[in-house]
Amino acid sequence: MSAQRALDDGRGDDEILDADTSAAILRWMETGIVPDGIDAKRWENWVDSGCKESIEVDGQRITPAMLGHWAQTGSLRA
Repeated sequence: MSAQRALDDGRGDDEILDADTSAAILRWMETGIVPDGIDAKRWENWVDSGCKESIEVDGQRITPAMLGHWAQTGSLRA
């Protein structure tokens, strides 16, 4: 017997967020704080759109690893 989804919600596996991005979203949902340098409305729109587009701070693209670091420490940069 194999595990499978109980319901097909129309999403493919490629639409599931990585752990680092998910951790950042959970931190935001729990605290209401967004990463420094990102406008709160821009962050909310990015999340609402499924985190599909890139998001930048000071011209630097934010990576999932950076989001994971922010979720744990509150800083995008080490």
